[in-house]
Amino acid sequence: MEKFHLLSYAQEIVFEAGSLARVGEAVEHFGLERLLLITSPSIRAGGHIRTIEAALGNHLVAVFDHVEQHVQDTQVDEVLALAAETKVDGLIGLGGGSPIGMAKAVSYGLEEKLAVKPDRLRTPVSQPVFPIAAIPTTYAGSEMTAGFGITHSREKPPRKVTVNDPRVTPKLVLYDPLLTLDLPAEVTASSGMNALAHCIEALYSRTRQPFSTALATSAIQSISSSLLRCYKNGHDQQARTDMLSGAHLAGLALSGVSMGLHHGLCHVLGGTAHIPHGIANSIILPHAMRFNADATATELIPAVEA
Repeated sequence: MEKFHLLSYAQEIVFEAGSLARVGEAVEHFGLERLLLITSPSIRAGGHIRTIEAALGNHLVAVFDHVEQHVQDTQVDEVLALAAETKVDGLIGLGGGSPIGMAKAVSYGLEEKLAVKPDRLRTPVSQPVFPIAAIPTTYAGSEMTAGFGITHSREKPPRKVTVNDPRVTPKLVLYDPLLTLDLPAEVTASSGMNALAHCIEALYSRTRQPFSTALATSAIQSISSSLLRCYKNGHDQQARTDMLSGAHLAGLALSGVSMGLHHGLCHVLGGTAHIPHGIANSIILPHAMRFNADATATELIPAVEA
């Protein structure tokens, strides 16, 4: 490769079992005083919200705990109103791709509503007015990227539209493998295949570069050695740790390249047919690889060797 362009973002990454209980310490140095937690009903049932409430105390001023899949526009409006009412200065997305995507959409929307808007230059060093802390509990990888999708449910048929802006990249990402121990087998498999798809697409993306290729190759090794173990025994903490590490690397690999046919199709299926993103990835991945095989066989060699 004679030339390439690498785009990266300023993030703090914490990867440690049990780190959820120290989320207060992790966000303290960002100077945030009023936080909104965005999550899903399954997280509430797992008791993780209580841990965050205890860690943040009065700094947690609101909780929205019923995020639907594919970031519905009607819910974005609802959370924006809650954020404005409670005068938040930061957001926490806890869960899979949808809660983290919702946090991104709300951060973006809040900034758009400012009477005096900051400079909208999209550079890697652009800082958000409303920072996001992301705490993933699946292998979706949204915590590492500068994009999100919103499903325009009022349209017939519904349409999912993606937005990219460096400001929505979470400033803090907290990986706690213990949060994935109760992840259902179906979600483990489907979100794990989503992570694998990130690797495949990063390997043959038209904007691939040595950094993304190295990350994707390493991630494939972690995923291929741990995903089946996680599926068979969800309480295998070492397998869960390895898989979460692989998902992190996969998301980071995809964050530095442009996506192609595969993820484009998955977003269309999710927005129009409400198919869970991980399941859509599992279905489309082999067909997209086969369709692209003649043009991408050389790039996919690392995936085969891993």
